[in-house]
Amino acid sequence: MRTYYVDETGFTGKDLLAADQPIFLQATNDLSEDEADRLIASTFGGLGSTELKYSRLARGGRHQDRIVEFIGILAQDPLRAGAWIAHKEFAMMTLIVDWWMEPLAYEAGLNLYKDGANHGMANMLYFCLESYWSKGFRRKVLEHFQRMLRTRTLERYTECQLLIEKARRHATGDPTREELLRYLSVSFMLLGYDHVRRMPERALDIALTGLVQLGHMWTERHSGPWSVVHDQSSNMSKQKWIWDAYSAETMPPAKFENPGTVARFPMNVTQTRFGDSAQEKQLQICDVLAGACSAFARFDKTDAEHLAYRDRLGAAGIENFFTGVMWPVPEVTPEGLGRRGWDGNIALEYLTQNMRAKRPEPKP
Repeated sequence: MRTYYVDETGFTGKDLLAADQPIFLQATNDLSEDEADRLIASTFGGLGSTELKYSRLARGGRHQDRIVEFIGILAQDPLRAGAWIAHKEFAMMTLIVDWWMEPLAYEAGLNLYKDGANHGMANMLYFCLESYWSKGFRRKVLEHFQRMLRTRTLERYTECQLLIEKARRHATGDPTREELLRYLSVSFMLLGYDHVRRMPERALDIALTGLVQLGHMWTERHSGPWSVVHDQSSNMSKQKWIWDAYSAETMPPAKFENPGTVARFPMNVTQTRFGDSAQEKQLQICDVLAGACSAFARFDKTDAEHLAYRDRLGAAGIENFFTGVMWPVPEVTPEGLGRRGWDGNIALEYLTQNMRAKRPEPKP
């Protein structure tokens, strides 16, 4: 049976706006134990550490040469590894669209998942809240929505509503600003506080989204059956039942050709377990790859040393590992998004129908 391994970096739970960790990334590989041993020995041999951690390797820039060499060797066969990355501030915007705007659109008979309208809306709001106001205002809006969706209290709900309504009053006479804020304000009037209280507990957790994307990537590369090993220190154990239901070999056959991703069911995962990275070298490789990919994704034009390191990672082939992204782009049309004729509701209905019965009963 084939096995792929997954580890993550930048996870901050329900706080998607942590300023010191703006990126969430999951890395994966399907190397055998012998292949992992050889790769680590050839690039990090002699370091005297029993467990590789990117945070230690990158500290002070001491081992950048080794990290770049590691990426170069792994990139010689990029189909053996991969990475999924999320811009967490933008991810928060997509969740506002999904949990706050789409339910109202659905009640009004509008399909926000058709032709990529949800993605276009998230891109539009992300860029327009900055261009018509400022980065600081966009950040403030996101922070208020995050607090509301995290706490589910009436106090935070009211606080968020007042922010949007106050901004709308100040925008009176400017039709564009008023229209932008109307997209955010109308749900307060028509859905209300009860809608917030009924949202799923882990509505702001994006880790499962990445694991799903990586799982489909591996299914496209090989039909399986698959065994999955996730680092035991990760957050995924809290959502394992969802992953087990989604990836089960008993799911009825289906194929959804999403832009950039083919979702094929069943994913043919027969077992998912949580491993100890100190004992499994493949998880250590995931850790180093995740850290390097996250470093490459950060762009600070004021840090010449980091830019030079970033350039070296790029030259080593690190971009070949990125198989899925949640990142803002200035595209809003179905054609620009590559989603003309695409309807995400079809896959959602399939999943709802086939996963509902697999939810565990709540503990008494």
